[in-house]
Amino acid sequence: MSDPMITVRDLKKHFRVVRRHRTAVRAMRALLRPEERFAERTVLHGLDFDVATGDRVALVGSNGSGKTTLLRILSGIYRPSGGQITLGQSARPLFSYSIGLAGELSVEENVYLFGALHEMDRPYLDPRLDRVIERAGLQSHRHTQLKQLSAGQRQRLALSVFFESPAELVIFDEALANVDQGFLQECDRYFLDLSDSKRTLLLTSHDPSLLSRYCRTALWLDDGRIRHSGPVDEVLAAYGRSFDESQR
Repeated sequence: MSDPMITVRDLKKHFRVVRRHRTAVRAMRALLRPEERFAERTVLHGLDFDVATGDRVALVGSNGSGKTTLLRILSGIYRPSGGQITLGQSARPLFSYSIGLAGELSVEENVYLFGALHEMDRPYLDPRLDRVIERAGLQSHRHTQLKQLSAGQRQRLALSVFFESPAELVIFDEALANVDQGFLQECDRYFLDLSDSKRTLLLTSHDPSLLSRYCRTALWLDDGRIRHSGPVDEVLAAYGRSFDESQR
């Protein structure tokens, strides 16, 4: 049996937030006492889980449940406050398609810029350039400044570049939200190809049909704790029932 791609043990994350003081006197007093100036907010409460190499994992939960914080820790953006993380490979995440694109540059120049952000250099992208632009549907805009394109076109370009990443562990945090219908076919092709490989995927979305199609297992985060894990359809069903129960 191969080693897991991700091993997480007792993972915790705290953030310091500024306390609100109702009077100016209390606010001035807090300036002299750091313990009164800040409060600690716990976002992740001792998570334990493994992700097998080649697995495709859906991360579900309501807004504020800790999904993005967890993914940012796995990506090396945040440091954990406690616990241990072991990764078989470095994670390559896509949190926002707008980060790493420059409006003053052309579509073609942005392919290289966005690719460099995701550790793909020019020699790697040169033979893939035409495919990236064609997949994004931007053949006639190859030399157009990016700022002249729509938000949907910019999103297609960023995803098309990211799809060329050779990373063994890839993370998508709501990056497929609002993708236009035509480009969904390209996304579908990418994820189905991914499922035939030994690469590992973590995917968040509020679209259960998308998660069910592309993922094999799921983790449900609730207030920074794992409420349920297992086969994706089983977890999605339990997650869906929780909304019905809350209405009773």
